[in-house]
Amino acid sequence: MRRKNRKWVALAGALYVFVMWSAWRWSINQRPADGPILEHIQREEVRKSREREAREAAAHAEPQPPPTSQSRLTAAGPAYVAAKYDDTHVVFIVADDTESRFANSSAISSAKPRRVSAPTHPAAPLAGLQELWEPDTAALHFFPEIVQQTKPGDQWTLSVSPGWTIPVMIERVVIAPTGCSLALGFLAKVPSGYEGIFNASTKEYFVVRRGGVELAQPPLSGRVYEIRDWKPSATTKDQIEAQLNARMKDEVVRIDHRLLTNAASPGATSLPLPIGDARPRLKEWLLADRALAADKGLIEYDVRAFSLTPDGAPRLFVRARWSLDAATVFMMTAWFQQDPAHPVAAPTLLWTDSSWSEAIRNGEASVSLGDQLDFQSIVNEFDADYDAWGELLIHSYDAHPQSAQPQSYNSTSIGLFLYTDQGLVPLKTPFHRDQRSPESCLAQ
Repeated sequence: MRRKNRKWVALAGALYVFVMWSAWRWSINQRPADGPILEHIQREEVRKSREREAREAAAHAEPQPPPTSQSRLTAAGPAYVAAKYDDTHVVFIVADDTESRFANSSAISSAKPRRVSAPTHPAAPLAGLQELWEPDTAALHFFPEIVQQTKPGDQWTLSVSPGWTIPVMIERVVIAPTGCSLALGFLAKVPSGYEGIFNASTKEYFVVRRGGVELAQPPLSGRVYEIRDWKPSATTKDQIEAQLNARMKDEVVRIDHRLLTNAASPGATSLPLPIGDARPRLKEWLLADRALAADKGLIEYDVRAFSLTPDGAPRLFVRARWSLDAATVFMMTAWFQQDPAHPVAAPTLLWTDSSWSEAIRNGEASVSLGDQLDFQSIVNEFDADYDAWGELLIHSYDAHPQSAQPQSYNSTSIGLFLYTDQGLVPLKTPFHRDQRSPESCLAQ
């Protein structure tokens, strides 16, 4: 090595030693004061886990909000609409519209079904479940999970009335044709010791669950029922009718505003009839609604009284329809509260539903909808958790907002709802019944 390069080599060596010494000192300073890094990481994980457990324990220790009627009914699991089949059986559907009734390749219909003996005296006509078939067990693996997991002999709970709940035993899986579709459900038997209670009921529509419902504390029994002997006075009738007419006029204004807005949209004139020809139809409806606003419509309504709330004040269920030249042009249901302490005072209008009226103006309902006051009916009432808030089983005729063509048939639903003074709260997806004839299904 040349003499002139030695100083540079020495300088590089000294710089290298300094860098290595600095790195060593830096690594010493990075060590946690409480030990090696791996032990430090493990202790941090333990600390965080203990803090998380402490937070969870504190959250459980905090007072929880008291359960409500809706929370108790929801916690009890799914509730299904059950229909009386005969004096010892009920039938209920757990999966409707599973497949087409006349499909060329069908897992259900190819299951070699056998016809279930029809009852001598058919019951529950609104459900339309008088024709039942029992599938071959070989097809069980094609069925929904709830059908596969429910075995003959399993015990379910049937709510017969506000004060009566009885067990029923699953007897067999059944296929039920409903319109153009097939539905799956169960035929369940009422044990012999409970047949008297079952047949003593005048109702034909019930609610069935796998288990019971948690009771309110303290339980309040005998608070939910229909007040069959309630009769409105002439004054009360006039007061109800006046409020119905006033609300109808408000609803007509709201619906007409929506019709005018929709008719002006670009898509309204590009669709097939009747939407594409909406302006002539719209003019006819606007003329009809002006006649309604001028009190030229003929009103028809009925009233039923129920005890559905802890205060015991009657709640009045009203179905009303208005007609012009013998044609129904408006339908509405309304709920009123009657103050028993002041029977001469006007009932308080709580809320209304006029969805059927909007449907017929949009061409989304059968032309026969509204010919009678049966577009909605209460078919049973319950109080499964004994909190004095009633649950109502309601049969309704449906509109068809998915379709752009007027319907030549009606479809209906039966659903379970919790009554509140602000409206009905659905507790389960309702059972839908397609009322199309088999012949119309083949024609499609």
